Amino acid sequence: MDLKQILSLYNDRVSNRQIGELLGISRNTVNSYMRLVKASEYSIKELLAKDHHELGELFTAHTTLVTDRFNELMTWFDQVNQQRNHPGFTFMNHYTEYRNQVQNPYSYTQFMEHYHRKFDKVKGSMKLEHEAGKEVYIDFAGKKLQIINKETGELVTVEVFVALLPNSQYTYVQACLSQKREDLVGCMAGTQMSLS
Repeated sequence: MDLKQILSLYNDRVSNRQIGELLGISRNTVNSYMRLVKASEYSIKELLAKDHHELGELFTAHTTLVTDRFNELMTWFDQVNQQRNHPGFTFMNHYTEYRNQVQNPYSYTQFMEHYHRKFDKVKGSMKLEHEAGKEVYIDFAGKKLQIINKETGELVTVEVFVALLPNSQYTYVQACLSQKREDLVGCMAGTQMSLS
């Protein structure tokens, strides 16, 4: 399992130094294994196709990798993905939970690196040109907030309206009682007044 992780990362063109950082082992350990792999009669793909027992017989030494730690992280990612589309989701929040519940946690950088390696997606990008004063993006935030009524002291649940001018990145935020048309119109009027 240890060697398979190293081989898999190496096959993905990750440097030996980065492999060591990702897996929590020294770069020299990775270098040693890669020297043995290159000296063997098998290609990386052939070695990855072998089961753990066969690899164990070919390379009798063991790395210092803690596979239970890695497997625990992969299990944690299943939980992260289940909550990915919920309002208020942040990786930092899940990492903090992970760090507090696991005995030997990875660093946040390693946590994110492993996550993106496991769930790599093709990311498209394109530059959008925005003419000043032509567009405004609006939406209501996913989570509601609460404000205190000054007269009664009562907690009132409110919607959070957000407007963004894409050219200047100017952002306007306002609390309102609902997402109904009259509240939306009032928020848009507030946006216009704040820009004047």
